[in-house]
Amino acid sequence: MSSEKKQIAIDFHVHVDERVKYMQIPSVLRSRGLNGAGLLTHNDFAFAKKVTDKFKAKDKEMVYLAGVEVDTADGHIIAYGINEEIPPNCPSEETLELIHDLGGVSIIPHPFMSHNSVGWKAYTLKADAMEFYNGFAKIFLNFPNIMAKVAFKHNGFSKIGGSDAHHVHAIGTCYSLVEIEGEVDEEKVLDALRNQKTQPKTKPIDQHDITNFFKIIFTPKEGRKVVRFLDYY
Repeated sequence: MSSEKKQIAIDFHVHVDERVKYMQIPSVLRSRGLNGAGLLTHNDFAFAKKVTDKFKAKDKEMVYLAGVEVDTADGHIIAYGINEEIPPNCPSEETLELIHDLGGVSIIPHPFMSHNSVGWKAYTLKADAMEFYNGFAKIFLNFPNIMAKVAFKHNGFSKIGGSDAHHVHAIGTCYSLVEIEGEVDEEKVLDALRNQKTQPKTKPIDQHDITNFFKIIFTPKEGRKVVRFLDYY
């Protein structure tokens, strides 16, 4: 068995809820030069696992991780490597402890994205990884990503990128290079997240990002959700 080190490209933040044409995900990943994805739902691990298992059965070349983005009392936390539901609305410390007790990997996503983020509390949380590049943050001219990069540059988190895609067009806008030794499998990807063997990557802000930023800012509040999910995510 080869012990050669290699880097693979993973988008660790792809949603598979009802807004996503998720059966297109494998072909979109390939078209963007990615080797796999972390597949998430909000507070519904069972559905993410169902979709992930379907992909794994048909596609042995890509890496698919089943996960959940949990609403905690303090903001969102992502879990991978688990096999059961994580209850929502608990303190973030309890959520992280449960994820680790279940043998999972914990990620703090978009630490500075307003109401759904843990913010500065991340300094006190014992997570495995943090999202330094979030694709949705690019709509806000990258300010949340810049804040995360500056604030947590020297902390002990594995640093990752994820698109936060709620639409297939957004997949791969941010992603991670993952260092793997030997054959690629799910456990080695999870170990890389635990052991700081990841590099966050992002594509440059383009005209599409800037246009959608101003659409959201100047769209009445009741219409913003439509703009977000139909136009971009």
